[in-house]
Amino acid sequence: MRNKKSRKIGYRQVFMILFTLFWVIYPYIARVLVKKIPSPEDVFFANTQGLIIDLVLFCKEVALAVFAGGCILYFLGERIFPDRPDKLDKDRFLRLKLPFIFIGGYIFFSVLSFLFCDYKETAFFGVNSEYEGLLAVLSYAAVFVLALYYLKPQKDGTKGIHLTEIFKYGVIAVSVITGVLGIIEIFVRPILEFPFMQDLISSEENRTIARSIRNENFIGQISLTFHNPGFLGGFCALITPVCLSLSLEGKKIRGIICSVATGLLLMTLWWSNSTVALVAVILTVPAFAIMALMRSEKNKRQRVFINVGIAVATGVLMIVLTNVLPTYSSRYKETHETAESKTSVKLITTEPLNKELLTALTNVSGKDTPAENISTKYKLTKAELIDGALYLYSGETLLKISVDKVFYDLQIVSGEGRDFTQSLVFSDGKARIKGDKMIPATLPATSIRGEKQGFGFDDDRYRAVKIALEDRLMYIDLGYSGSVEFYLMEDGLRLIGQGSAFLEEIPQPRVTGFESLYSFGTGRGYLWVQSLPLLWESMLIGGGNGTFAFRFRQNEIVGLLNTHGSCKYVIDRPHNWYLQIALSDGVTALICVLALFVWYIITFFKSLGAGKKEKNTGNSLNQADVFDIGLFFGLVGFMLCGMINDSCVTVNPWFWLLFGCAVTRLIPNTLIQDGKKKAASRSR
Repeated sequence: MRNKKSRKIGYRQVFMILFTLFWVIYPYIARVLVKKIPSPEDVFFANTQGLIIDLVLFCKEVALAVFAGGCILYFLGERIFPDRPDKLDKDRFLRLKLPFIFIGGYIFFSVLSFLFCDYKETAFFGVNSEYEGLLAVLSYAAVFVLALYYLKPQKDGTKGIHLTEIFKYGVIAVSVITGVLGIIEIFVRPILEFPFMQDLISSEENRTIARSIRNENFIGQISLTFHNPGFLGGFCALITPVCLSLSLEGKKIRGIICSVATGLLLMTLWWSNSTVALVAVILTVPAFAIMALMRSEKNKRQRVFINVGIAVATGVLMIVLTNVLPTYSSRYKETHETAESKTSVKLITTEPLNKELLTALTNVSGKDTPAENISTKYKLTKAELIDGALYLYSGETLLKISVDKVFYDLQIVSGEGRDFTQSLVFSDGKARIKGDKMIPATLPATSIRGEKQGFGFDDDRYRAVKIALEDRLMYIDLGYSGSVEFYLMEDGLRLIGQGSAFLEEIPQPRVTGFESLYSFGTGRGYLWVQSLPLLWESMLIGGGNGTFAFRFRQNEIVGLLNTHGSCKYVIDRPHNWYLQIALSDGVTALICVLALFVWYIITFFKSLGAGKKEKNTGNSLNQADVFDIGLFFGLVGFMLCGMINDSCVTVNPWFWLLFGCAVTRLIPNTLIQDGKKKAASRSR
């Protein structure tokens, strides 16, 4: 009878059920947001309508802030209007003083950076491409502290279902849901492309926009409602070891469900195509299995082999099936046909269209030169605008383009049908390029514009260069995937930068000499190298959350072309969680976060031997069990993903939740230790 009474559901259990339900649905919250791009963001993110359309970021930030605020009010309510006394455990608080100091330092420097920031609206809500401002950071800290309090070890003699047990079922639920939605997205279509989902996440006035949602940016990958596949991969890396650890707890049926869910997470991770997340799982899952095996009793080791085997077998089987069966699914055919059509368009538009262009593919001596031996790229090493004249360097080769004022004025006077081609002067810095003899050329279509008819040069040094003019708008194709655009004016050329601004100078790289690192991590090396000066400027406080785009040197066309193939990219984040913290909140804030991580890792390894020491020394740590081991490797895996991925409001709240749970589980309640000491004294 006592056991049944001890399992009763009280108001705290009801709170934890609601708490857990929120976290189960949080990753899948979506809502169509259409609003005008605020200043100064419109300089970098302007489009033809001046609007931004968001599906999953802003609504998640708002939901997270409301949830955190509600939980804080509930906590205060327990102190003011409790139905039973629940005093704060001061001794426990002292044992957690270092985590509180570290998270407090992080928040202090985040707020300080916000107060001294020049873009307070952006810094509070975050830039429109991420919506992770100070509001989100404060919510992360609140979630961490709430987890420290509500997911702590259960007190001796406490009646009711253990709060952490309720939360564990939430982890299982979110794992199963993620895996099932992954299967649907692979075999059928992205979940946000279902009409009923589009109606659900939009209001009546935004229904047309919702119905036009298509996953065109991530063909062949899945992202669910995590904004992009990289964030989905990071979530899988975080939750997979945790779900696997739950398969080794409780009844066998729950163990099988958790093992199968883990396999589905592995499949989802595979289809996210997130390399760093896959590497993290390859490192952490075997390490978890080995440690769990070492820590298990002999009669339970067989279960470790079986459940881990089921998880891996399920994952491998689903990966194989999803790579074979989609051949017959509508989703695969649609993706395959889309990819084929894009490839065919590219082949057509880059193919020579006339005999004159074929004739151009010969060298000066008149001998035929195979097309594949002709340089297909004018590899840019330096670009400058000096007094309206454009200087494009490729090693020692220079292409100078300037404006002849006399011919320019004649075209202005001529009115309709004016051709500004004659007003351009092309030279190698010393003389005109072979009398400016031009040949017809076709500039291939890009994501920025369609195909353009223009001209090239009868000079081997500039065979890869193609130019097209539309009135005074000049496109220059140097052989990269995207072109560079300039505007002709009476006193010279202007670079068309972000927000269609006319720039009299081409921004130059702030750091040189590390160009060989640019390509690392699909172009992340370029971001990290060029962010070094900003890092130095952020030693005490950062520039504010979400303000990276305003501080990074945009429109640096040489680095962008050589790294990404296009200079149309807005560099709005550093693609490194730790660098992001340092630049947003200051190096001091990063030190606080890293100190918190290091403290946890050291404390975890100490807890592995806590059981042996507790008999003689009364060690203040709980002995880590299999769930703690799963939490540890999930968190470490996510920390590894942070080397490549940014922090994001779609997945990082789950990290801080599990992190708070992991930290608090290593520190026992004072009443637990007091109960053990009293029991020991009675036994004597």
